[in-house]
Amino acid sequence: MTETPEFDDFQRELQKLRRHPLLRARIKGDELRWKGITVEEVARLLGHRAAYSLLLAAAKLTRTTLKKATLDPEVAITTAKLRPARAVVQRLPVRTSFNELVARAEAVRSQDLQRKARGTIEEHFKQRLVAEKIPILMAKRVAGLLVSQRKPDGVWPDPADDEPPQVWLEIKNVRRVSDDIQKRLYEIAEVSLEMKLLYGRLELTGLGVSRPSEVLAAPAGMRAMVRAQIVGVQPVVVALLLCPRPEAERYRAGAEAFIDHVFFQDEIEACLDVLRAATRSGK
Repeated sequence: MTETPEFDDFQRELQKLRRHPLLRARIKGDELRWKGITVEEVARLLGHRAAYSLLLAAAKLTRTTLKKATLDPEVAITTAKLRPARAVVQRLPVRTSFNELVARAEAVRSQDLQRKARGTIEEHFKQRLVAEKIPILMAKRVAGLLVSQRKPDGVWPDPADDEPPQVWLEIKNVRRVSDDIQKRLYEIAEVSLEMKLLYGRLELTGLGVSRPSEVLAAPAGMRAMVRAQIVGVQPVVVALLLCPRPEAERYRAGAEAFIDHVFFQDEIEACLDVLRAATRSGK
């Protein structure tokens, strides 16, 4: 099953490249031969969305590394219009598997579309805050200790009025749950402890565990003991992780030992309810 109509369309464009005037003579079965392709031809191909992705896959470049490659002295001497093509030509192998390049290009495009979708969710969430008159403020900076200025995704009340934060919102994109979510949770747990120690009256008592095996044997009870010290201390820290709940649910219990509320992308309404209640109770 494909992901979106946009991704379906991209897949079709990739397959049509077999018949592209600049490529069809170079493709024999699954082999695509790059030897002899000119800078001008590559420049024309780079103007085609699917061909651009295929070329970057063949040259083992990304958009970022391609920009850097255009600064190489041997490339920079070329006219500005042809520099990206020159950088690509220099890195093209003699031959590649067409199907392998298609698979690489599809993987990169899939990740791009996932990031775009998460960005859309984030923007819609911010619009909902405004529409429902939940006074969470974006693009604000709050004085911190670990770094001098923290920049939460949302905060209330306005730190510009020299008011301490009472509600703190973090929105994190999680591309791959198994790879990325732990890093994101560490980041939010860190800011939760810092802000509660600095602006609240957080008092932490160590659990004094004598052996790591005790933690493995009874993590739920120990998490509950830590959480009991965290909850009720301002600011209320809310984390919205943009990833599906079924994939990430197993991380919730650990995260909520240090973070007041953790929500996933299919829990937007519940997240809004908590933010609404938290800003009202602080008035």
